[in-house]
Amino acid sequence: MKTFILFFLAFIISTHFTFGQTTISGTVTDEKANPLPGVSVLAKGTKISTMTDHNGKYSISVTAYVNSLVFSYIGMETIEKEITGNIMNITMTATEAELDEVVVSSISIKRDKRTLAYSTRSDYSRKSAYAPKGESAYKPVSSEHSDGITTFDTDVSGGVEDGENSKVKSGLLTAGELNDYGKWELWKDISSNELKTYKSAWQMQPIERYCVQLTNYSDRPVVNADVYLQTVKGDTLWKAKTDNTGKAELWLNIFDSVYSENDLIINIAKNNHNYKLNKPEKFHNGINFMNIPVNCNVPEKADIAFVVDATGSMGDEIAYLKAELEDVLNKIKKQHKDIQVNTSSVFYRDHGDSYLVKKSDFSTDIKTSINFINEQSAGGGGDFPEAVDAGLNTAINELSWSDDALAKVIFLILDAPPHADRESIKNMQKLTEKAAEKGIRIVPVTASGIDKSTEYLMRSIALATNGTYVFLTDDSGIGNAHIKPTTDEYQVEFLNDVFIRLIKQYLTIPDCGEEIVYDNNEIQDTSYIVDNSVIKDSISGDTSNLTDIQVIKEPGKVKYYPNPTVDVLNIEISGEMEEMFLADVSGKILQRFDIKNQNNFRINIGRYPAGIYFIQYQNGERWQTGKVILTNNI
Repeated sequence: MKTFILFFLAFIISTHFTFGQTTISGTVTDEKANPLPGVSVLAKGTKISTMTDHNGKYSISVTAYVNSLVFSYIGMETIEKEITGNIMNITMTATEAELDEVVVSSISIKRDKRTLAYSTRSDYSRKSAYAPKGESAYKPVSSEHSDGITTFDTDVSGGVEDGENSKVKSGLLTAGELNDYGKWELWKDISSNELKTYKSAWQMQPIERYCVQLTNYSDRPVVNADVYLQTVKGDTLWKAKTDNTGKAELWLNIFDSVYSENDLIINIAKNNHNYKLNKPEKFHNGINFMNIPVNCNVPEKADIAFVVDATGSMGDEIAYLKAELEDVLNKIKKQHKDIQVNTSSVFYRDHGDSYLVKKSDFSTDIKTSINFINEQSAGGGGDFPEAVDAGLNTAINELSWSDDALAKVIFLILDAPPHADRESIKNMQKLTEKAAEKGIRIVPVTASGIDKSTEYLMRSIALATNGTYVFLTDDSGIGNAHIKPTTDEYQVEFLNDVFIRLIKQYLTIPDCGEEIVYDNNEIQDTSYIVDNSVIKDSISGDTSNLTDIQVIKEPGKVKYYPNPTVDVLNIEISGEMEEMFLADVSGKILQRFDIKNQNNFRINIGRYPAGIYFIQYQNGERWQTGKVILTNNI
């Protein structure tokens, strides 16, 4: 009898959850009966959500325990409506709410030929995420933990227009970037302290790093060479490809392995020849340099893929992301006419949804990718983790990546982690390893909903694949709340600008035989620089002619010369200085200088490829950057 009762109760419960689903649909319009696309529809008390299509229509399935739906839209009053039937048509009205004071830390923003200046305070606040009637949803952008001036000269056309021309526009979302290569010691610290609990959860820990710098005999970067971290017995522990700067990042014991750092070698394969480097150094002890006898070659194509979480929880931001992607693709095509830019996109949901993965393979026709992106919408999901591994698998293993591309990049846009079961974790490890092997950088772009565990995983994947970590911020007022990353400081930019800036970094490479030319207008820093005519005297040690000092901006406390240089850089420091680094165009720290006991010293940067580098130094609470041009003899 007891067994029968338990069986009966189980049957009742299963019947309830199987047949207790209700599908609610309808149309959302404004006060003039114009359909509103991109309205977020949320089942209150759950993470189940969707978004209206271009006709303002929506459909959402909820359980019997959901009593109301929440409708939210930029520039409109949020509506919470009790569920009274299967058809719910909603009329939204423009909000009259006032925004609270917005205070930005020392920042000026150029927009629509007007300059908006804000006084200096450390943070901002707001009462509402929605703009007053007739105003843009755009918010001024803060520069956290910095008192330098940041200027945005971006064409931001505003928020959502009223009436028949209602349209979500690009240039509104705000974001930050964390390049953990550029804060390597900080990453090692926080991943061993604040974020350490997630190492074991995801079984991924990019700590034991080996960096290889590969150049030819003309000191040009060697691109797309295969680089292997191996044991002396020949077991391959990690494989990567050199990027546009000639560097490759290799990792030991990244997936909880226990290989010893002794008896390691680095093998390099290029043009059917192999080169070996014995006893490589960990990055803490320096970069592993190697010159090999190959001709200079600058690839003339780039593969860029966008992998997007299209589950319902992305409904609050996906319309804006689609607008950003369309705008970015158009700008890339215009700005890089000398490079064949191949673009593709992948949209994924979760197991059991209407689809798991949709893809549009690489194409030189930008319209193909744009049209595919615009056809997609948010839906499905319902629980927190999603099928991230399925989306990445399609992108990494099924798209037609070029073997000889100058840059191969996946922008992974998501607001939830992959599933944390054993199989999914192993899949994520294999996909990360495969991306590194193919030379594909993964750049996660995290949206609202991300937690600290997901942040740790995404930053680890970015490091493992030579990428960087991007995250949306609350400064735009769009979407739900976004967590701040665990770090010391970051700059807030428009997401549009971040995409363009990163792609430009990944495509920057000097042409074969090209001399890096000194451009007086290009070097904008707070340090002294010395006229090009005194390079030979400086290198020979004769500094008697070093009198022609040009101040590009207001002088700081560091002087470095000659600039440009062919190898030697003289550095003079006045006053106290805490830290100083040399970094490349992607923000990676290459050298750290011991400046505690010396005010004048010389460094030789001639082993690096010709190009642009940066001296970064901390002066009190401020970080300052100066540009250095390295022009090798050919």
